[in-house]
Amino acid sequence: MAAHTLGCGADGGAPAAPAAVSDEQRAAALLDPGALLPPRAETVALADAVAIASSRAEAGAPAAALAELAADLRVRLFRLDQAATDAREAMELYSAAATAFRASADPAHLERACQAERRRALLAGELARDAAVAYRELYLVSRRYAALSPPASSGAPPAPSPCLGAIAVALAQAVAYRPSGDALRALEQEGHRVEGVALALALAPGASAAPASAAPVQATADAAGDLVVAPPASAAPAGPVKVTSIERHGSDKGARVVIELSAPTTFNVGTLPADETAGKDARIFVDIARATSRGVAREIEVGGVLRRVRVGVQPKGTRVVLDLAANLYRRIFYLPEPFRIVVDVSTRPPVRDDEAKPGGAREVRRVAIDPGHGGNDTGAVGPTGLKEKDVTLDVAHRVAPLLARELKIETLLTRDSDVYVPLELRTARANAFHADLFVSIHCNASDNGRARGVQTFSLAAPHDAESTSAALAARENAARAARGGQGAEPGDPEARREVAAILSNLNVGDMAARSRHFAELLQRSSLASLSPRYPDTKDQGVKGAGFFVLAGADMPAALFETSFISNPEDEARLATADFRQKMADAIVNAIRAYREGK
Repeated sequence: MAAHTLGCGADGGAPAAPAAVSDEQRAAALLDPGALLPPRAETVALADAVAIASSRAEAGAPAAALAELAADLRVRLFRLDQAATDAREAMELYSAAATAFRASADPAHLERACQAERRRALLAGELARDAAVAYRELYLVSRRYAALSPPASSGAPPAPSPCLGAIAVALAQAVAYRPSGDALRALEQEGHRVEGVALALALAPGASAAPASAAPVQATADAAGDLVVAPPASAAPAGPVKVTSIERHGSDKGARVVIELSAPTTFNVGTLPADETAGKDARIFVDIARATSRGVAREIEVGGVLRRVRVGVQPKGTRVVLDLAANLYRRIFYLPEPFRIVVDVSTRPPVRDDEAKPGGAREVRRVAIDPGHGGNDTGAVGPTGLKEKDVTLDVAHRVAPLLARELKIETLLTRDSDVYVPLELRTARANAFHADLFVSIHCNASDNGRARGVQTFSLAAPHDAESTSAALAARENAARAARGGQGAEPGDPEARREVAAILSNLNVGDMAARSRHFAELLQRSSLASLSPRYPDTKDQGVKGAGFFVLAGADMPAALFETSFISNPEDEARLATADFRQKMADAIVNAIRAYREGK
């Protein structure tokens, strides 16, 4: 009689228990078209379990893959039962997966993010049973990921994206459902906005070369164009900080609130829509970690689109609430030295189609002119005592009537007399004015007094924190820091890198390119104006730097350095009415050229 063994292994023990099957494995198995789905309630519970696991997983690709798996399982349920709930859940999960894939450091995951959003767009059309909906969603996805696609290597064609290729095919097949007329223009405008939000979160050129010690920031944006740039959670203060002041500027078109603190801290931002039944306005709230607000008014009436600012105490800090007259575009960021949280709201979207019209002209109806420094902030002082603040105000007073008389342009001066105006309030006034261009007028200075010539800047994160441009911006920004009594030295490279990280996220859409173009026009115009009378004028070129006065401007903006007041010969010229008038003419001619589409 044959013997039969009942176990396996050398010791003849009991057989090992089968390994437990994870929710992830079960969900993946059910995606096989030949697999039989368990009862609906069990399948929904499984999809929910995978979605919950996604929210608890390591950020980036692991969380994204689980969200995508849960979405795919929900889609299979939708195809069988046609329950709208399944489609809507899947769409949300695909969006979450795309966001998580984009957060990954691996460039290959950008393709997976695009594929997740492509499936969401197709599902949106399927749920609506409307090919026009699918066309719209696919178009917006293509705009976002075309903007995010990595640039081609030098001398090599860009790597094709299978996702963008598939979207192009789908759009071509659905061309009959493409909108026309005003609807098409509205879709293209929305595409500009989506593209701008994507670019706002993309790393600025050259920023990837920053040292590992560069101060990080975290930036978030949503489909509505709202942007938040905040310090990372790791920057939370060890001790309490104090709200020292709340500055505000409001108008019917926009508003800015600047919350100044005694030291750096972290903050979170939230929004609440208007509730007419409860009589509550739309609101933005900023929760500031470990902040006290003793001595600050609990309620500040403002006016215009910003009804009031309210300050309240919370267990872990201070909440500042902005009561809005309407739902507005929002941008919240911070500036160091001294530490300030800046909240901008506007009726104007952050990304607009301001390109030249078919006839070549751009619309320029309002211009903001900013005479640098003022009051007890003299700016640079020349060898014989000429003050920068006096030169800049005089040039601005020459520009304004020329713009009104020759170009019929309405002009705002950020200061009209010898008074001190904070840097961030200057930009706030330009934004509230809905200016189409912003020019900040300054005089340059060098340590040795030998440098000469004219120079123009646009807002950008300089590639080198040690550069002359970065040092100049730090010196201009330092006037605000000195009044705040805190912050690193203006020459501190770490502080400059932090500013670069902030600014790389504030240039939304193609605003940086437009500002650069306007700065180039201004530089060329100044040389053309000066050369006949002053042929030895040196061209110092157009540079990018992190000037606080340009941060947050929602129009093309440039900072114009008229000449080096620290140089004896340039100072002598800056003291004359003739030279100042030629500077004013240069500004007017640059604005004219920009408006004409040049």
